[in-house]
Amino acid sequence: MIVGVDFGAPKWARDQRRKIIAIAAHATAGRSYRIDATGMNARLLANDPPGWSAKELLDELLARPARVVGFDFPFCVPHALLRDERFASDVSYKDGAFLGWRSFNGFVAQRLPLTDPLEFAPFAAWRDPAERARLWTKRATDVAARGQPPLKDMFQATFQMTLLGNALLSKLWDSHQYRVLPFPGGSGDGEVIEVYPGATLRAMGLASYKSRPDEAVRLSIAACAAAGIKLDVDLRLIALSSRYSSGTAKAPDYDVADAFVALCTAILYAEGACRPVLAPDPVWQEHLLKDREGAIWVPTITTSAPA
Repeated sequence: MIVGVDFGAPKWARDQRRKIIAIAAHATAGRSYRIDATGMNARLLANDPPGWSAKELLDELLARPARVVGFDFPFCVPHALLRDERFASDVSYKDGAFLGWRSFNGFVAQRLPLTDPLEFAPFAAWRDPAERARLWTKRATDVAARGQPPLKDMFQATFQMTLLGNALLSKLWDSHQYRVLPFPGGSGDGEVIEVYPGATLRAMGLASYKSRPDEAVRLSIAACAAAGIKLDVDLRLIALSSRYSSGTAKAPDYDVADAFVALCTAILYAEGACRPVLAPDPVWQEHLLKDREGAIWVPTITTSAPA
């Protein structure tokens, strides 16, 4: 099983189920995958809202381990913050700077239980308006993929996504069923990767996709086809991708379409048709950056969107 997840992080479980959308695919013969309305996907058509709380999704991924899971949220913060003792002490971390992803990740999981409601107050210092110049910095992969800063807490906010996502990642890591790439270590047959639908679709030639969910889905299927991968998709799920939005009429947010793009990116990764992206850094070598900050995976296959 391969899973793509569009990951929003409101506080209440009922609202998480509007924003955390997962779509799964099952390998059939050769380089072919079935995306139907069974298994994990059953709730997409049966439930309103059709998503998961973070705790429910974690339990599902532990009960029925996936081969690859592609999550759409920042897996880490910039290495400059990981090495900053003040950044760590501001939230009462007692052992100096975090230095690495696992220390940061494990601490977040300790302070953010997956209860209802979620409690982000222990991290209030990381959303201090006076410190935005320091806190709203990007990883090398965010620069390369044109993503948002992991701790940005206004406008296109990623703050809660980053923290809740890391609490979930820590549990997956501790299960010994999943490795979280490209961070070194860990164990398990499952792989967890960071994806970004915007970056995937820009590789497909679609620069602005938020108001074009049908085109986002079409191009994702086309990218798989260009890599020699055949998808057998339930047409009801394609229709839902174009219809379901957790946003407003003026600012729609097509979460199912985003999850579908995340799924196709994860399938491309599983078939060897993705690469991690990072912007050059004057101090750190690329492999060191990936080990500390993580990396967004984007397709090596490109197609062209219509004019």
